[in-house]
Amino acid sequence: MKQKSILFLFPCMLLLTACGATTSSSKTEEEQEIAKIAREIKKPEAEKVAALPSRSPAREVEPEPEKPVQQKDLPKVDVLMGKTVAEIEAVFGKPNLRRKDRPAEVWQYLTGECALHLIFYPEADRKSGKLTVQHIAMNDRKKAVTADATICFGSQLKKVGDDQVETLS
Repeated sequence: MKQKSILFLFPCMLLLTACGATTSSSKTEEEQEIAKIAREIKKPEAEKVAALPSRSPAREVEPEPEKPVQQKDLPKVDVLMGKTVAEIEAVFGKPNLRRKDRPAEVWQYLTGECALHLIFYPEADRKSGKLTVQHIAMNDRKKAVTADATICFGSQLKKVGDDQVETLS
C-alpha cells in the first residue's frame, strides 16, 4: 500500500515542481517588465518627446484675420455653345471619350466631380461641314443624376488652368 501511495505522490510532486518553476520564471519576466517601465518613466522629457518642438510665448504670433478669397468670375457653361472642334480642343485638349454618331460627335471630359458631354453637330448651313457645340450635358460621377452646372464646369475649368479659361471669353 505504501508503494502505491508513493507512486501516486511522486507524479504529483513532479507536477507541483513544474508549476512552481513556471510561476517563478513568470515573476522574473514580470519583474523585468516593471524594471523596463520604471526606466521609461525616469527618462528625461527631452528624450520622450524629441520630435515635438518647444514653444515659448515670445515666439508665438497672432494669426492674421482671414481675407476673403476673391475668385475670378468664371464663364458660364453656355460660353461653349457654337464653339468648333478646334476651339474646344485648344481649351480642353483631347477628350477622354470621343464617339461619332453621324451626323453628330459626342466628346466627354472627366473630372472627379462630373462628366462633361459636348455634342457637336454640323453648322446650320451644312455647307462648311464644321462641327460646332450644339448641346451640353453634365452628369455626376458618383450618382446617376445631372450634375450642378456651376460645380461641374468649374471643376473642368480648374483642370485646364487659368490661361485656357481666358481664351473662352
